Amino acid sequence: MKARTLGLTLLLLLVSVGRVDALAETPTQAIKRAHARINKLLAQKTKPGSPADTRVKQQVTREVNTFLDFTELARRALGRHWEARTEDERKEFVDILKALIERSYVKQLRTNLGYKIEYRKESTKGDSAEVVTAVKVKKNRRTTEIVIEYKMQRAGAKWMVYDVVTDDVSIVRNYRSQFNRIIRKESYEALVKKMREKLQEKS
Repeated sequence: MKARTLGLTLLLLLVSVGRVDALAETPTQAIKRAHARINKLLAQKTKPGSPADTRVKQQVTREVNTFLDFTELARRALGRHWEARTEDERKEFVDILKALIERSYVKQLRTNLGYKIEYRKESTKGDSAEVVTAVKVKKNRRTTEIVIEYKMQRAGAKWMVYDVVTDDVSIVRNYRSQFNRIIRKESYEALVKKMREKLQEKS
């Protein structure tokens, strides 16, 4: 009985320590960790369209899922129209938007491997945080600096990104503007149809 009690105590202690470590990770550290893992995957030399290339893309997608909060991003992007949706409609919308973002993200990373990231500023307020970075991309012997701000919130034991602002252009605001325009002129159903068609296009 004592051995079993000791084993349970050790297990609870390990779980507690793991949770403390996760909570102790700062927003900047969360972004750095995600970037490091993704860059390591993308550094692999694979032939486009090969099984190895597909495997790397799948692994990158899984990593993206560890730091992007697609549900929160979708909720904010759909804005006031989110409340009018049923649970099934919300899930469908999140799934489609998630697939579109993942495909676009992987494609952009593949074509912009020559970059360096500077982590410049972090600010937190309660369960919200912002991390400002500068990405320096080298192309045609010229270096261009792009300021990228990650808007984050605490989700359970970790920090998750729900919006990315690139040179003052917000993904959430950009999507919200497009979605509102289509819903206003046509309908929510028309928006979902257009998103599905976009997803079916060859990348």
